[in-house]
Amino acid sequence: MTIVLSAFLLVILFSLRIRVFNPDYISHATTTQINGIFVFLVFLSHFSGYFDSAISYSELYTTFQGFLGQLVVTTFLFYSGYGVCISIRKKGDDYVDQLPIKVVELLTSFVIVVLLFALVGAITQKDYDLSRILLSLIGWKSVGNSNWYMFDILLLYVLTYVAFKVTKKHAHALVVLLLLSLGAMVFLYTFQEGGRWYNTFLCYWLGVLYGFGKESYERLMFGHKGCYIATGIVLLAAFLLLHEQRSQPVFFILHALVFVLLVNHLSMIVAVNSPVLTWLGKHIFGIYLLQRIPMILGQYAGLARGGALTTSVYFVGSLLVTLLLAVGFHHMTAFLSKRIFAPLKGRAMSAKA
Repeated sequence: MTIVLSAFLLVILFSLRIRVFNPDYISHATTTQINGIFVFLVFLSHFSGYFDSAISYSELYTTFQGFLGQLVVTTFLFYSGYGVCISIRKKGDDYVDQLPIKVVELLTSFVIVVLLFALVGAITQKDYDLSRILLSLIGWKSVGNSNWYMFDILLLYVLTYVAFKVTKKHAHALVVLLLLSLGAMVFLYTFQEGGRWYNTFLCYWLGVLYGFGKESYERLMFGHKGCYIATGIVLLAAFLLLHEQRSQPVFFILHALVFVLLVNHLSMIVAVNSPVLTWLGKHIFGIYLLQRIPMILGQYAGLARGGALTTSVYFVGSLLVTLLLAVGFHHMTAFLSKRIFAPLKGRAMSAKA
């Protein structure tokens, strides 16, 4: 694992370019690549959870994984919130009115994922009752898949729709969205197990907030190098300080917010240019949701308990199958979007006009 991590870090390193100040720091191309970095780190983290070999992981990978932990998903939520905000700013109520269709589109994708995992469960002799499978369709329960993110992103889109329908003023909608998000976090803290359900939840709201305040922040940072440096030092210091206290839920929430702001801040002066990261980022949805399938099947086949060669086969096989599944999933969801959901969005706009 350390070898894989080192090779991947080299890919990242060779893709970096110093560019002060990078006007494309939060463009779709850049955020796609940054998400590509983190989705591969998620893959490594998940794979380590299935690994049961006598060959131990090196201390370097264990330390690296432990240092980042749940932070690897923060950019997914932050950039999702930012993207929704920019769409609202450009399209206004037309985009807000399309959010229910987007939720149904996501649910359709999740149905495909759950059915695939239910099939894997049948192969591996897992006995999932009907109620569990049905609740898995919205991410409340799991049939072996990574369900918490499914539920959270669906909930966040619903909360966004409610917030921007309650009031037309963006500032007021931001406050409503924050209050709804805090309420949702309390709900998840009460009725679900594990901090992952709620401790990065506010990163989405922060992305929405940043989308509305982006120009003001850029004028301040781009116009004053001293201010940029000072802000970077403050963010880094806050990140390290909160890292020591992140065992407490409130401090981890703040830790996640500071981390994603630090990534965004650094991207202003460090550009990324890698076709590998671009490809990973473009297939992030499929990679994230389906990567456990080959891991589960490999573990069931006994590959997780082998020696060095078997372990290598298990890892490479899991990675290749995940990438193939992600490609198929990407084409399938694109087809459904083009044939079903894009026309629905078009008719919704026509009806409003």
